[in-house]
Amino acid sequence: MRKILLASLALAGFSGAQAQVTAVVGHFAPFADSVEGTSVEIQVNGATALTDVVFGDFTDRLELGEAGEYTVEIFPTGSADAAISFTGELAEGDYTLLATGDGANQDLGLLALTDDLTPPAEENVRFRVVHAAPFADSLSATEVSIRTDAGDVVAGLTGVPFGGASDFIEVPAGTYDLKVSSNDGSSNFIDPAAAELPAGALVTIIATGDGANQPLGISALPIGALPLETPADLTATGLFTSEFAGQGTQVQVYPRQDRIVGFIYTFNIDGTGQEWIHFDSCNSAPGAAECATPGSYDVNGTPVTFYRSTGGAFNSGDPAAELVETGSGMIGIVDCDTLLIGGDLGNGAGEVAIEYTRLGDRITCTPGL
Repeated sequence: MRKILLASLALAGFSGAQAQVTAVVGHFAPFADSVEGTSVEIQVNGATALTDVVFGDFTDRLELGEAGEYTVEIFPTGSADAAISFTGELAEGDYTLLATGDGANQDLGLLALTDDLTPPAEENVRFRVVHAAPFADSLSATEVSIRTDAGDVVAGLTGVPFGGASDFIEVPAGTYDLKVSSNDGSSNFIDPAAAELPAGALVTIIATGDGANQPLGISALPIGALPLETPADLTATGLFTSEFAGQGTQVQVYPRQDRIVGFIYTFNIDGTGQEWIHFDSCNSAPGAAECATPGSYDVNGTPVTFYRSTGGAFNSGDPAAELVETGSGMIGIVDCDTLLIGGDLGNGAGEVAIEYTRLGDRITCTPGL
């Protein structure tokens, strides 16, 4: 998606010298299956303000004029009929105006948000979250939660429907890794890469796309579209076998934690006995039920660490088993029924790349695989 800055465009019919109303205008209505097909012209009180605006575009803050009644109309480029028409009173102040909806799952409309431009305290940042992703045909089905990569809910943001927007949230500046998940956290819909929020910033984070015409994504105003990670789902979960008898791997994905865990059952390299090798993408608590610092999940290659458990006793914690790190590597999904594990397992075999085939029916499958 591209980002355009249109602050230099004057809004016809308005004088910005004594502006009492300002607005950022963004196009996040995925009503066509190509970016070019979403091109629109925006008119304010009958005057053309912006032309050739496409999905994902947004402006700098524009000066609209004095407080009062405003009519904003959005026309698909080349059409004489407005697809979106909004008339309402805009009091003195600052706004963000977003074109939303896809015209199929959710109606096209204009979402008018009041902006609080109060700067954050020193060394802090203020951000808010807006749900503009019409990926389902009922509001209840669009409800999401906003979580950290570790699965923790951010600022109580659960049950957020399409069109919902949070208040501004003030936090210390730093790098944040957030995601958009189902209400219970069992499925992840949008997983942006970790992003730095610098001190003093005022950021509006918008969930975008419908997953059909336009892919689901995240745009952060005034930054632009954010790079995404592949959301963890249950695609890799299951039992997989190798080409050699009696050898395979059991894999379990935990979407809420963006985490993949499991074990490889095989034999030692001299063929004298069985060997089990554990793996976990958790960076803080391998083998534990919860993971405060999960790794970055990606179906194309998730980094994992390999471990062996030693010193324990069957069905007993006495003596306590010790989890010993032996190596590291990657787990990738070749297709819905094929898994590839590579790296140094720490078993003396050096660098390996082992392909495994799913045993039994898959639970789910990421589209396109």
